[in-house]
Amino acid sequence: MGTYSVETRNWLEQRYARRTDGSYFAHEPVFGLGHPDSEPSHPVRFARILRILQVLDGLHCRSFLDVGGSEGFTAALLRNLLGVVPVTLDLSLEACRRARELFDLDGVAADSWRLPFADAAFDVVLCSEVIEHVEHPVETLLELQRVARNAVVLTTEELLHDRDEIAEKLFRRNGWRHEERNLLHPDDVTAAFGARARLLPQCDAGIPQSLPDAAALRAWLLGALRRQQIGPDQHGVVVVATCSDADYRPRRHGDGALIDGLLDGMVSTHTRHPERPLSTPVMASLRCPVCRSVLRPDGNELRCDRHRWPVRHGVPDFVDLGAEPPSRAELQQRLRTFAGEPGRAAALLDLRDRLWLPSAVVRDEFDFALLEHRRGFAPNEQLVPRAGGPGFSWLSTGIDPHLRTPRLGRPVRAIELELRLYNPAYPRDAAAGQVFWTSDEEQDFFEKRSRTFALVNDGQWHTVRLELAGEPDWPAVATWLRLDLANGPGEIDLRRLRLC
Repeated sequence: MGTYSVETRNWLEQRYARRTDGSYFAHEPVFGLGHPDSEPSHPVRFARILRILQVLDGLHCRSFLDVGGSEGFTAALLRNLLGVVPVTLDLSLEACRRARELFDLDGVAADSWRLPFADAAFDVVLCSEVIEHVEHPVETLLELQRVARNAVVLTTEELLHDRDEIAEKLFRRNGWRHEERNLLHPDDVTAAFGARARLLPQCDAGIPQSLPDAAALRAWLLGALRRQQIGPDQHGVVVVATCSDADYRPRRHGDGALIDGLLDGMVSTHTRHPERPLSTPVMASLRCPVCRSVLRPDGNELRCDRHRWPVRHGVPDFVDLGAEPPSRAELQQRLRTFAGEPGRAAALLDLRDRLWLPSAVVRDEFDFALLEHRRGFAPNEQLVPRAGGPGFSWLSTGIDPHLRTPRLGRPVRAIELELRLYNPAYPRDAAAGQVFWTSDEEQDFFEKRSRTFALVNDGQWHTVRLELAGEPDWPAVATWLRLDLANGPGEIDLRRLRLC
């Protein structure tokens, strides 16, 4: 696995783990609207799930795989409402454990670029709000199709029609774990799935931040999911890629019935289904993700003639943190199956090249007058671009403007900044900056791992050198830095950064 996937897996394991007191903070609204142990129940989550239910109700589907299935909320709804036999798969072992505990689902931990299943193992494969996060998106798109018999359903909010906007957003990616790092154009969808791919909006734009109760949510959902064409006034996309027209069927449920099932699909915070082995059909569909051989149980492992995979808490774990990531040459070899569609193979290789992101930046000196040296630096919303400076030039609009570096992944002893600050409404000595850092062990920015330093608000260029190696909690390997370049509004110009 690449560094990004390893760090994302570690973060997800913490995210989906139960707290020390046994309680659980859910990713999906599995405990009900507004429950304190669920993420805020933003209406778009319900709209997305309802659109998925609508689509699946119109497809021939008995067996179903949810790639990136989190704690299993959507898979359980499909089982209860449509009678499908679901399997949930996630990079996180802990997410699979929650899916079994909360919904009694079969779960498998694996990386999406090498799914541990036989070809055409499932009628329908769902991948919802995942493709934007994965390290190997093209390989993932191919794997979804390999294990699907009838259809693939993919959802993402990261589909844009403006290629310049896509390029600008890709330029600012910095490799942060679980980053929304992949953006697609409709032509990329066609390259990935072929001409049969149908694009639907997740819902109308103008999504309310919250709704007071289930009745208000129901009324909004009934009005927001009527359109069947993508346009500028819609939010997100649902891709439905079927193998043939025969894969469709008349819907059996009206939207009202689906919404009722959605709102009735919550569970109690105390729900705990016991550990159990995978069901027989799922075991029969499993294959070694490396060599595609049939697997057989052997104590607390699954094995083929060449590979062994642990079963942890009843969940097969096919995530190999030391696995070599797939290369461009391997993808090129795989795309030879598109010999009759050479343009499609070339488009997917081009997509792979556009979305590829190095695991760490290699230079130590950044001259921000050079466009390429700005790649991977991510300013927050309080740094508004302005013209005029020989490098980064911003107008700070708040008290916490900051810039996150690309992933460094190496020892750093000190940093030097060459910058200029100016706001005539404040005294010359009123400005202050702050640098935060993270490590492989702790990947969030906290006050205790930061240092404050003085800045000069006089409109002149100054070089600031910060010796950091002696700071408490300074890591042997720094992964990211966050540079807070002022503590209030005004002009900020940043010309150089040097890592020492």
